[in-house]
Parts: sequence; C-alpha cells; structure tokens
Amino acid sequence: MEAKAETDLSVSQPSSGSSLESQPVVSETGGSSNVATETITPATSEETLSSIPVTERPTEELTQPKEEPFIATTEEKDVDGLIADMTVRQKITHILMPDFRKWQAEGEAAATDVTVVHDEIAEAIDQYDFGGVILFAENVKATDQTFHLTQSLQDAAISNKANNGKIPLLIGIDQEGGIVYRLGSGTALPGNMAIGATDSTMIAKEAGEIIGRELSALGINVDFAPVLDTNNNPNNPVIGLRSFSSDPERVARLGVAMMSGIQDYNVAVAAKHFPGHGDTAVDSHTGLPLVDKSYDQLNALELLPFKVAVENGVDMLMTAHIQYPQIEKDKVISKDSGEEIYIPATLSDDILTGLVRNQYGYEGIIISDAMGMDAIAKNFGETEAALMAIQAGVDIVLMPTVLRSKADLAKIDRIIDAIEVAVQSGQLDESRLDASVKRILTLKEKRGVLNFKTEDKSLETALAQVGSELNRDLERMIAASAVTVVKNDDTILPFKVTEGDHVLLLGAYNNELPGLELGMRRLKADGIIPETVTFEAVRYNNQSTIDQLKEKIDAASHVIVISETGREAQLAADVWLTKIPTEVVAYANETNKKAAVLSISKPYDVANYPAAKAILAVYGNKGMDPTESLRPDNAFGPNITAGVEVIFNGLKHIGRLPVDIPMIENGSLSDTAIAYGINYGLFYNDPVKQIEVNLPESVPQNTAFSALLNYHSLLGLEKAEHTIKIQINTKHFTAQPHETYTIDGDYVIFNRAANASGDLQLYLVGTQLGEAQPILDIVIQDAIGRVFSLEEAANDLRPVYVVKATDDTKEPTQPTEGGADKKELDTKPVIQPLANKKEETSSKQLPSTGQVSDQASLILGLGLSLLALAYKRRREV
Repeated sequence: MEAKAETDLSVSQPSSGSSLESQPVVSETGGSSNVATETITPATSEETLSSIPVTERPTEELTQPKEEPFIATTEEKDVDGLIADMTVRQKITHILMPDFRKWQAEGEAAATDVTVVHDEIAEAIDQYDFGGVILFAENVKATDQTFHLTQSLQDAAISNKANNGKIPLLIGIDQEGGIVYRLGSGTALPGNMAIGATDSTMIAKEAGEIIGRELSALGINVDFAPVLDTNNNPNNPVIGLRSFSSDPERVARLGVAMMSGIQDYNVAVAAKHFPGHGDTAVDSHTGLPLVDKSYDQLNALELLPFKVAVENGVDMLMTAHIQYPQIEKDKVISKDSGEEIYIPATLSDDILTGLVRNQYGYEGIIISDAMGMDAIAKNFGETEAALMAIQAGVDIVLMPTVLRSKADLAKIDRIIDAIEVAVQSGQLDESRLDASVKRILTLKEKRGVLNFKTEDKSLETALAQVGSELNRDLERMIAASAVTVVKNDDTILPFKVTEGDHVLLLGAYNNELPGLELGMRRLKADGIIPETVTFEAVRYNNQSTIDQLKEKIDAASHVIVISETGREAQLAADVWLTKIPTEVVAYANETNKKAAVLSISKPYDVANYPAAKAILAVYGNKGMDPTESLRPDNAFGPNITAGVEVIFNGLKHIGRLPVDIPMIENGSLSDTAIAYGINYGLFYNDPVKQIEVNLPESVPQNTAFSALLNYHSLLGLEKAEHTIKIQINTKHFTAQPHETYTIDGDYVIFNRAANASGDLQLYLVGTQLGEAQPILDIVIQDAIGRVFSLEEAANDLRPVYVVKATDDTKEPTQPTEGGADKKELDTKPVIQPLANKKEETSSKQLPSTGQVSDQASLILGLGLSLLALAYKRRREV
C-alpha cells in the first residue's frame, strides 16, 4: 500500500505555483506561458513502432473558386500580382500582426479570454487586411477548441468580402518548449537549456519536430522559436533557461537542428532575439537594456548563432528591443524619462538594414518583438515606433497596439493613418512596403499558407497528434537525458531503497509537489523501487523553519529537496529559498540521512550547497496540476519528475552543464571564479574508468623509463587550470627531472593549463631490484581547491619488475618509451574524492564516483533514432 501525503508547512500561503519572484518571465509580450507540445501519434501496447500511424501532410494544393466582384484569388495571382492589386492601406495592414488575447464585447462587463472568434473580432479581420495574428495561452486551452479557433480565424480572412485578394493569415505562437509554451493540451518539452545539457543535435531536432508537428496539426503556421540568445550573463532576468548554452557554437548547432525539425512540418520559424538578448541584466519587457559591445565582440559571441541560422534558411529573425551603442550610435529623447537613449535594434536601420540585409544578405522576414513591451512602449509613441521600425527594415510589426475591444480599433487606425501619410509625403517610400509584403507573401507561398483551405486540416489529426502518448514518451527520455549530476560524494547516488524505506520530498511551491510524486509513482510502476517504499511530499515556504521539518526528516531514510532560485538575490544565505535547502542538507548530514538537492531553475544555485553530498540540475521549474495517473492529461513540466527518476536510476542521464557556474561569494555570483565549468557532469552505471596509467612490465635497474598517464574527459576538470600530483615510491624509484613537471620530495607535480592535452609523460628510474609499485597515489586539484585522489581500495596500479641491467652502469640512461613493453592496465583506477588528506586541501571537494556514460549516450541516441525512423517511414508511406 502506497503511503503518501502532501503537507504544507506554510504559515502565509503564497498562490499555487511559483511566486512572482521566481516565476520566469514569459516570451515576447509578457503573457503567461503554458506548456510546450509535441507531435507524434499515440501507440497502444499492442502496436509496434513501425505501425504507429502518423498523419501525412497534404500532398496536393487545392484550388479555391474566385468570388466576384473581387480582383483575384491567391491561386490565380502570383505574389507580384497580389501586391499590384493592393492599396497602400492594405499593404500597411498586411505587415501588422496584432493579438486578440482578450476581448470585451459591447455590453460585457470586462474583457475575457478569446477562445472563439466573436462577431466583433470577425468584423475586425473583415475590415483590416492583417497579414497575421499571434496567439497566447489565453487563446489555446484545449486541442479541439484551438483547432476550431484557427479555422475560424482563417475563415474570417479568406471568406469576408473586405479581404481583397482573400489572403490567409500567418498564425503565430511562442512555442519554445520548457518555461515558455502556450498549448495547454500538448506535451511540455524540458526546454532549451535542458536540450543544451544533452548537447545532442538529434535530440534538438526531435524536439523541433514534436513542436512543428503539433502546431501544424492545429493550423498554427508560425512558431516564434527557437531562442538563439547565448546566455553568457548568469544574471539575465529574461533569457536564462530559454537559451541552449553560454557557448555560441552550441547555441548555433542545437538551434539550427531544432529549427530544421519545426520546418519539417511546414511551420515557419522566427529565431530570436537578434542581435542577442543573452548578455543583459534588464528585461526588455520592463525596461530598455543596453549591450555596450563592439561589433567584433558581438560577432564572436551573440551574432554567431543568428548568422548560422541565416545560412541555414531561417524564415524570420525577431528583433530585440536593446540598445547597442557601438553599432547604432544615433540617439533620441525618451518620452518616458526625457533623457537621451540610443535607438534600440528594433528601430535601427544600421542594425536591420546595414547588418542584416546588406552584410548578411538576408532576404527573409524581419519581425519585431512585441511593440507593447516597455522598452518600446514607454520610450516611443505607438505610431512613431511603428513607423521607425518599418523605416529601419522591419517587415512585420508585431502587436503594434493593445486591442481589447472594438473601441481599441481607433488606435490601429491612427497607426495605419500615420504610416499612410508618411508614404504620401515621401517620408516612407511605397517600395519599402512592397518589399515587406513580398517577403510575407513569399513565405506564405513557401509554407503552404497562401493557398490554404480550412478543409485541409482535420480535427481528428489534431486530436491524435497533440499530446500523444509517443510524444510524452519522447519528452520523458529527453528530460531525463538532460539531468546533470553535479555532486555525488560518498557514492550516495543513485539512491538505493529497500522494503520499508521512506522518502521525504520537499518543494518550495505547490505545483512542484505533484511532479515529485509522479516520479516516485513511475519508479514503482517500472519496478525500480519496491511497492512498500513510502513517500511524502511536503511544501516549505518563506515562513517555514528547520525545526518544523526535523520530524519529517527523522522519519525518512532518503530526502530530496528542491532548490529554486531564479535570480541572484535569492542566493543569499538568509533568503528562504536558499536557507531551507541548506538547513535540510545540514540536518540530514547530521542524522546520517541520504539527501539530494534538486536544482530546478537556472543551475547557478548548484554552487550554493557545499555541504550537500548529492546535487542534480534539471533546468526546468514548471510544475503540474495534481494527478494520480502516470500520464497526466494536461501538459506539465517534465524536468522535476525526470530528476527524481534519475536519482533512483530509473532513467539514464547524459547531461553536462551547458553553462559555466560561477562561485557564490556572500550570496553573489563571482565575476571571475568558476565553481563548475561548462561540460562538467558526473555519471553512474558505466564501467568506463576516468584515468589510464601505462607502465612497462619490467625495466633495467638504473635505466630511465616512461609512465604514460591519460585522463581525457576527466570530469571536465581538464577544461580549467588544474594541478596533478603523483606520489612516487621513492624507496624503489626516483623521478627524473623534466621540463613538463617539477619534483617536490615524493611528488611529481604537473601544473596544467586549461584545455591542455590529457596525456602526461613521467620519467622514472628503478633503483632497487625486485617488484614494486612505482606510483602510489595520484591527486588532482583544480584552481578553486577541489581535490580528487585514487581510490585507496583499488590499489591496482601495476607493479614493475626492476631487473639487473646487462651492463654494470650505475648512471641512468636516456628514457625509453614503453614501446612493446607498454601495456594497458587491466583495471584503470577511478578518481575518488580525497578523504584522508582534508587538512592539506580545500574543504570544497568535487564528487567523483560517477563515470563517463558514453554507453548511455549511445543507447539513448539509438533509441530515439529508432523511434524517429519508425514514424518517419510511416510518414513517407
């Protein structure tokens, strides 16, 4: 019988889910985000992978009859012909993309979520020839409802007589996956930083295909993704988990792979936020950030992923509302502060025309970020900002104003009128409008939108694709593979529980607890842990104390405590989000309980728990609604559940840190010292060892010989400066001087630069006849004092026989390479934490019992490849 409970120790109860201070900022317009979705078909237990049905895309374009007295249908006119038939006003409205997130109809008391196309909205689409609309979570609450909504929007665009030319809409959405998603009925992918932790282009493309396939089934033809910002600023308040990595090459590699997957289902993509939002400490939703970097600096980091995306056929680039004073030097007076500000990228001709068009040669669409964000709205007027954006090179003005009622249409009229006057006065050349409209229509033609028919889509397909069983299974694999084990002292991971054990699950917010519980239920269902193991989910909050939790910890054999710190201020020792996990770890250590810290937000807090024996990062803090099932009906954040499963070894992980983790000093992230470098990660359940020592079987007495040490990919330590100390058995051997190392008593010391080769050559001389072990110990210490040593119990360094030399020389000869005598050890020693030399080293020790899991990576890759191959073959049938 499963015993479980949800206990809330809070005194003052925050709202369910993450609080405002830890809640991630959502996408372009600040709307609340929903879960990401995937796109594959459900499989029953009796189906093989090859029999899983996958909905095919339409293979032929259907024509639509022309209606008089209108000029022409889109089928009968090419793009240039459609443009020629447009009035100036139609061209203007075609480059506008508003939202209808909420609407207050006449006679209603307040605005409500738009889930159907009301008559007033249909009339607005009839009156204005908008090129597209953007949807938000408020619009897409269920699969059938979303399908009917998109069909109705297209009906309004195609059928209404005011829509001259009957051009279907671009229907866009922010479906990034992870903390920014909209579809509540789909599958919540773990997010970009989680995918960055896998560093797998296959996984990135798989995630993109899931997104693209679901959006296509729902009739959504534009995804404002992927995020190509390089998150090289740990204090970034808006990007964070939305970025793949702090390495621009990884961002480019994974971003293009995801982009390709989305486009495979004829969904256009918009890479964002050009030229880069990763190195800001201000959120452009609420302020106007500034990145004071030269072009060369930007080119080496922020710009790289976007350039690669352009080279690989990205449909759109979304601009950033950010100042780049070394690129765009022109200033204007802010309407908000009255002070001079630099023109942000969205309004900058130097950036959009000079850099994107002229230098990159980009011919795709440039779309603005939402113009209602404070960075634009507070500093510029609506009409002024829209006109400046178009003049700078923007092709689609996203959300030029807030539309919440019929009365608000007057605001859109003012914007249209101002642009039309600019054309009539010569301030804006009509050819500039023509170029943008042509790019939009060309994209619509390329992605099958121009000749779209509502009958091309079916509700049955949408219901089969969105949130399918196979999607959820793939999501689970991706989320688990991303989990990164950062610390594993005393080999306490994976947790091993026996009959009657009790696991305490501690979370900071209500929506975290169901994810923890789901992980435990899945472990039982999969037979990983016994049915008799009990668990209890307990919430802590800003009023909780360790004394309240001690009784719970005392009753447990194992403890998992969530750490969720979304911003630097929360890293301070006296802030409850840090204080409670720290005190839980301390008390668990004191009472000999096995405890693991699960970092679920940006992973920088993993450096904040030096006393913790086990720390894991999962890169996603989206929780879920309470459920008793193993497969929740609604979309949910898979990261927390995956972390629990990896802790008990229910699922395999291949995650490595996708960003550098700074040291935390007095609650602040260090600007210089790195606690854990990018690519660091620990693994278990793989026999691969971390270090190889090759020695000859025998050597002549008083003759120098070489020992070869190899430690490629040794826990990521070789990525930074580090020191290797090798203890020599000086009773039987002496070390020979060499320029690559120094000798200090019994120790040979290698001071290694960052990214130095993993091969070390050590030269020794056997002075005493007989069998002896030349190397007694190997100690590795990194630049911040973490220490590893060979596991003493192994004691498996090869002995060497020192034999009498054939001549009577007493002087050492030149070193001899192992050659034919060099033989790999049968057992390669494992690096372990230095336990008996604490007085000699820093107390900050790195866990080391995990081992590099190339096999796990291979198995995961093979599994995903087979799944992908199965449904791709079905798609081609």
